[in-house]
Order: sequence, then C-alpha cells, then structure tokens
Amino acid sequence: MQRYRQETRERQGGGGPFDVEIREFGMTPRVESTIYRTEAPPEVAALLGAGDVVVRARRMFADDVPLQIASSYIPADIAEGTVLEQQNTGAGGLISRMAELGYTQVRMAEHITVRPPTTDEADFFTMSSDERVFVIRHVGYTAEGRAVEAALQTLPTHHWELDYEWDVEPGT
Repeated sequence: MQRYRQETRERQGGGGPFDVEIREFGMTPRVESTIYRTEAPPEVAALLGAGDVVVRARRMFADDVPLQIASSYIPADIAEGTVLEQQNTGAGGLISRMAELGYTQVRMAEHITVRPPTTDEADFFTMSSDERVFVIRHVGYTAEGRAVEAALQTLPTHHWELDYEWDVEPGT
C-alpha cells in the first residue's frame, strides 16, 4: 500500500500519509490531536498483545472540512518517553519515528467495515444517521511479527474512495 511507504509519507516533508495526500489534492490539512496513556480497549489489547498503550487520538480536516477520526494505539513499552508522545512527530509521522526507534513496520493489515455513524461521528462529520462511515482497523507489524501499532480510523463514505494495490508475488 503506497501511502505507507517511506518515500510517500515523507514526500515534501509531509507529516504522514494523510498530510501528504491532502496536500497533493491542493488542500490544507489540519489535525487536532490528543495524546494520552491508558489501558488498551479489549479489541486493541488483543491485536497488540499489550495492556498499557499510548493513544494518539486525532480529528483530521482538509480545508477545515472534517474528513477522519483516527486513534493510533502504541504499546507503552515502545512509546513511553519518546517523540511518539509529542504533538509533532515530524516528517513521515508516527511510522517514520517508530522506524527510528527500531520498530520498522514491514507488514500491515487492514480490516474495513461500513456502519452508521455514532452520534458523535455524525455531529463531527455533519452527516445524518442514514449515511455510512468506513471503519478501518489497521495493524502494523515488524519483521519479527510483533504488532507495534493498531489504529482505528473512521471516515465518512461520501468523502472517500478506497483503492488498494499490492504485488501478489513480490519480486516476480
């Protein structure tokens, strides 16, 4: 998935995949972040094999239009006391900083569902309960197979088109 490759997420000093993609559409990205430590919700704990996590909860906009709600969960033993707990994670964002800390993500898995928005989501996205949102459960893994990031992303379907492409047999 091209958006997660280093050259893509760091393009022109971008702060990660969302930042780069929105700028390439000629729009101005804005992210409101809250960062905190907590015990992982059961679904996330099962994915990460970790109880204590650092959460990067974000509300994301393009030209002040709300486009995404995303929360990334990182095991506390990786994130605690690092740049991952700071507002600005720099060029390439969270994934690039994790690589610098020795947790390069080499495999990612995503599970996508569609459902009606919660009341909070409908209010944020200015949509009715009759419309739908994508929910993407994203997990990033190291070469050793450790899950080092779980992200739950919610996007209004009327603003997004999801395209996926990957090599079936890499190198051939």
